[in-house]
Amino acid sequence: MRGLVATHGGIGAELVEVVAMIMGPGTGLESLSNHGKSAHDLTEEIVVWLRGEGESGAGSQEPAIIFIDDYGGSCANAAQLACRPSDPVALVSGVNLAMLLGFATWHEELELEELVQRLVERGRTAITRLGGAS
Repeated sequence: MRGLVATHGGIGAELVEVVAMIMGPGTGLESLSNHGKSAHDLTEEIVVWLRGEGESGAGSQEPAIIFIDDYGGSCANAAQLACRPSDPVALVSGVNLAMLLGFATWHEELELEELVQRLVERGRTAITRLGGAS
């Protein structure tokens, strides 16, 4: 399984780089920024990635997850437009480091739906208040 981290600016690239620093090579993740791109161009880049014409060259039948930073933003809209109903792809918004580390750990062993469920749970668990008054 492969993953695309589509975000505003360089957030996604930095997250993917940190995951690779922690986990080593073979994370299954690539990044895409919306910086300086029209909605059409961003959508087309995601289509190319989904069809396997990008770095991984995996083809459109390999399950994939597209991680988005902000639900309703340009990356989320482009990803929704790029996906065909027949594509084995899930869109997950609110990407964070814990979620991507989980992806790097489990992407080769879990089926798409189970992986998405675990990643959403892991991402939510990572969002917590530390210290301070309750």
